[in-house]
Amino acid sequence: MKTTRITKTLKSIVVAGAIISSSTLLAADGAALYNKCAGCHGSAGEKVALGKSKVIADMSEADLVASLNGYKDGSYGGAMKGLMKGQVTNLSEDDIKTLSAHIVSLKK
Repeated sequence: MKTTRITKTLKSIVVAGAIISSSTLLAADGAALYNKCAGCHGSAGEKVALGKSKVIADMSEADLVASLNGYKDGSYGGAMKGLMKGQVTNLSEDDIKTLSAHIVSLKK
């Protein structure tokens, strides 16, 4: 009886841990995603990255989503197309939406 209770408790802990871990991985934080962008684009998206990009703080959320998806699939971008493709390749659709919403929130 005692072993069964311990086994059930351990299973509950493992399942709870898995749920928490997966939800954290799936629901990325916009600020955390933006950290790797800030070096070139500025802490509020105010910079012309490497002297070649648009100021992303001036873009709408829809434009940001379209641009990031375009960089990801190779259909968007000028001089920084190759660099940006590498930056967005591993972003999921949800990551791109979360990141875009975060960038728009920076100017508020």
